[in-house]
Amino acid sequence: MPKSNQTIPAPLREALLECFDAATRLVRKSLRRQLILRTEDVDVAAAPAALIDIWEGVSSGAQSFSFESDGKIAFDAPQDFRVRLDLIGIGNGCIERIHVAEPFRGASVASMSDLLRLRAVTVVERRSDGEVDDFRWLLESVAKEGQVLPGLDDQELEYVMGTGTCLGVLDRLVLTPVLGANNGAAAYGLL
Repeated sequence: MPKSNQTIPAPLREALLECFDAATRLVRKSLRRQLILRTEDVDVAAAPAALIDIWEGVSSGAQSFSFESDGKIAFDAPQDFRVRLDLIGIGNGCIERIHVAEPFRGASVASMSDLLRLRAVTVVERRSDGEVDDFRWLLESVAKEGQVLPGLDDQELEYVMGTGTCLGVLDRLVLTPVLGANNGAAAYGLL
């Protein structure tokens, strides 16, 4: 996840986008909008049918794609970067749902508020400084855009609220309106 004072170098950014574009082309057109770029390191979340299309395309020798020894998919970008493509099934426990997916390069990208919600899970489970920094960056971005999290289920709320133990007072104050009226009782709990 980019930090507010760091950017992804242009050649790497182009390699990541080229990987996503190439993976999108492996999916049947009728399923492409189900393909969601989750983060900038090319995690692709989709329904099983779209993931199967990608797997079959790579297995059939799709240009620039290969399987690594650990079974992960690799993409050799024209910018001389090898990009790992992680396939994540939606509804399998890791990502139960994406609330808002926005059109992106023939497929979709998860909204910043969805990325914030998903990052809360890794903050609570890993508690690493890098994960907390990523969450803060996303929180700042979501707040600047005036976005509000959708109504969250109990487990999602538990994770978002759990980030409060890793955040300072100011960050918790920023998180309160981002939780918004959709999650009012939880928002008051941060104050």
